[in-house]
Amino acid sequence: MEDPRTRQWQAALVWAGVFIVVAAVHLVPGGRLLVVFFALAVAAYLFRVLAAVAGPLASDPAYRPSVSILVAAKNEEAVVGQLVRMLRAIDYPVEVWIADDGSTDRTYPRLVEASRTWAALNILRRPAGSPPGKSAVLNELCAKASGELLVVFDADAQVAPNFLAHTVPLFAQPQLGALQMRKSILNASENFWTRGQAVEMLFDAFMQQNREAAGGTAELRGNGQIVRTSALQAVDGWNEQTVTDDLDLTFKLHLAGFDVHFTFEPCVQEEGVTTWQALWRQRSRWAEGGFQRYLDYAGLLSAGRLGLAKSFDQAIFCTIQYLMPLILVIDLLLALMGGYAPYFAPLALVATLLGDGIGCHVVAGHAAL
Repeated sequence: MEDPRTRQWQAALVWAGVFIVVAAVHLVPGGRLLVVFFALAVAAYLFRVLAAVAGPLASDPAYRPSVSILVAAKNEEAVVGQLVRMLRAIDYPVEVWIADDGSTDRTYPRLVEASRTWAALNILRRPAGSPPGKSAVLNELCAKASGELLVVFDADAQVAPNFLAHTVPLFAQPQLGALQMRKSILNASENFWTRGQAVEMLFDAFMQQNREAAGGTAELRGNGQIVRTSALQAVDGWNEQTVTDDLDLTFKLHLAGFDVHFTFEPCVQEEGVTTWQALWRQRSRWAEGGFQRYLDYAGLLSAGRLGLAKSFDQAIFCTIQYLMPLILVIDLLLALMGGYAPYFAPLALVATLLGDGIGCHVVAGHAAL
């Protein structure tokens, strides 16, 4: 297992590098012009993403590979019953593997009861001391599954019975390594936090689809992802050293030359978290894993293994999502110390205005539907 201190040192080097770059921009002649140039490049790319039109993906309805469904469940007594009912209603022959990952409630007994009347349901009960994390669970299930395609669901997932009829034919393209279905919040009307997550998922779906259409990288989102087994084996399975198995697998597949597609329909519904504390914990984990993958794959990314278009896409979104907050803090402190206006205001303005513009475009489009 990788020493956590390695990533801490890597992160520290990144933060130090960001400080040096921002300080250098403040010190060199023409620093403001450099920021304006970069802000214009970001604006041009975001406009391109906003204007991109996602065309239909090639498919072959005659393509009918075997499918296994994988679910990692821990203390899911409240939803495991509806999960099994949903899976039984799927109108495609499937093999189902559900792992009880050390539950302390009645998850396992309920799964055992369901398996008595459904031969397609297989249960893996992980013993105490098993390797922790969702990636480890999925690797164990993958080793037992026989499907050519693997569908990964969370225990609270809900999909239409015919979702495989719309998604499986897309895998007739041999280079398609994985497909992500749009996620939708099942309990969106419950409160402020769930309504916000519903809008966020719609925004994310638009961005993923348009980034792919603009030549960038669509990303997996865990729940509702379909992975080609041979592609997963080619990249040595899920990474058990990461906290975000989906984001890590996205990079591994892209770097290995496989395509990752995003589809707006069909969608997978899931329960949104209902309190700000749970939302903070969830997003902190996502942020940690999202940044962690850039540290883990920095060498391959810098070597241009993704190609020019995908590399530029990742550079833009890494800057906006992970580096921008630190850049702006350092920029503001240096500006206050020097008694002048911040240098990076144009970049912040572009990211804010275009981000809001894309979000408004998505919400308006959804309302029109």
